Amino acid sequence: MSSAPDEVDVLVIGGGMAGAVAALSAARAGASVLVARRALGATAVSSGAVDVAPDPTAPPSDLQAQLLPPEQGAAAVARLHPAHPYGVLREKLPRLGESLRFLASSLPDLFDAPGERNALLPTPMGTVKPSAMAQRAQRGADAAGLPEGVLVVEFQALPSYDARLVANGLEEAARALGRKLAAVPFTSTFFRTVEDPHRPVYELAAMLDADGAVEALASELKPRLPKGMQAVLFPPVLGRARPDVAARLSAAVGLPCHELLSVAPSVPGVRLQEALDRALRGAGVELREGAAECRDLPAGSWMVGERPVAARAAVLATGKFLGGGIERVGRFRESVLGLPVFAGTRRVGEEYVGDLLDERVESDQVAFHAGVRIDEALRPVRADGVPASPSLFAAGSVIRGYDPASDKTGLGVAVFTGYLAGEAAAAAAKGVTARGGR
Repeated sequence: MSSAPDEVDVLVIGGGMAGAVAALSAARAGASVLVARRALGATAVSSGAVDVAPDPTAPPSDLQAQLLPPEQGAAAVARLHPAHPYGVLREKLPRLGESLRFLASSLPDLFDAPGERNALLPTPMGTVKPSAMAQRAQRGADAAGLPEGVLVVEFQALPSYDARLVANGLEEAARALGRKLAAVPFTSTFFRTVEDPHRPVYELAAMLDADGAVEALASELKPRLPKGMQAVLFPPVLGRARPDVAARLSAAVGLPCHELLSVAPSVPGVRLQEALDRALRGAGVELREGAAECRDLPAGSWMVGERPVAARAAVLATGKFLGGGIERVGRFRESVLGLPVFAGTRRVGEEYVGDLLDERVESDQVAFHAGVRIDEALRPVRADGVPASPSLFAAGSVIRGYDPASDKTGLGVAVFTGYLAGEAAAAAAKGVTARGGR
């Protein structure tokens, strides 16, 4: 005898940024929510910041142009690229700031409310990138707001991190902004007891969570501070479980201490994912590990792991290639429901991936824009343009029309679409109940 299904208002498939925000948004609207997560996705390897939109009309070298309000950048993206999620949801863009503030209020230990303009945050690659929001440990590293004297710390236990590269990049960015800035590289031996130079960064971050670690690092650094230093930048390993490591380090050193954005593997990305998981539990959302399989979409019948689930509405937030929402092994395929996949205006399926890639790296790569097409209500549509279900919604990078890894709108789209999709799913679930559904 089969067991009775677990009944929920909203099933969210995917637990990264888009899925978590959708779940939190639906829960705030009064819905009961279950999040099904097969594995960690792109959020856990992200930089830790929320990129909403640069100025798409300005060349990347024009850093001054990137110091614009993120809402203004998103509106420009929508105008120039109508297939981008911002373009499809253009009428809803006035709520973008609302969605960012919702994220900040949901993760108060990690984020402050977004500022009025993009920040230009340094990366380990010696570049800066425009971000609308960043974790509290990172946001003070804005190249447009740093003081004139900055110490850039590297650890001997992180051979892949080059303080000189970062320092040179910061000075170049400051010149492009018409600012004066001197960035001085500094090598710390704090992790000298670590014998393995390829030790995962997560372990180094956990060492800085330990009692007394911040004070020990500060005692090594303070006597060796060069004259004229007014701020200190560290590799992105300032604690995993404790989001206050940067603040405590600032107090111990006597100077503002900030953390760079990250590349994969990413401590700030894992820190962000774990903060989202805590927020979900705090909101009463069930987080269940396991793949979601649809048995009957109109009826809202699903299997999550080994348990049947009856959901009045659902949000597809499975990501793109990294999260597994879009498969490209032999053919392009949406992995949960088999929805048609589009790249731009073109439906793709059996095409060889290489045929959708340009040989020039700087070109817009059509293959990376692949995803499901949505209507203005965030409902995935079939090939004929009809919604697959009135109670199915999509959020994040499973949506077609943008490349979250390169166009600097990735987590911004995830927050914006997740916020709206969760709200819409909760309303749809109430509608089903009002019409006499489960």
